Amino acid sequence: MMLLSEIHPANFQLSFEELCLSANVSQQTMLAFVQHDIAVPIVGAQPQQWRFHVTCVKKVQKAARLYSDLDIDWADLYLVLNLLDEIEQLKNENKQLKQRLARFVESKDN
Repeated sequence: MMLLSEIHPANFQLSFEELCLSANVSQQTMLAFVQHDIAVPIVGAQPQQWRFHVTCVKKVQKAARLYSDLDIDWADLYLVLNLLDEIEQLKNENKQLKQRLARFVESKDN
């Protein structure tokens, strides 16, 4: 399955309504996500003017699943999402370091 960020250019933006449809969340839920800095518009002062980066879809979908599955409050949801992002970043860094180490060890053996 291809991600939206792989299909669209890096600067592709979605409107408030497009993000709601893409992430399959109600406008009321999306307003709460924006209010609690879970989804942050990159442009606009009001919902009809808001534009979101395409990568926001995945974060909103994850937030909606966590919110409905775990029934946690907004502050905890924000924290959980940040911790999950940090874990993902650490996994990626660990993978890169392992690859570099493997190349280093391989070059020492030759």
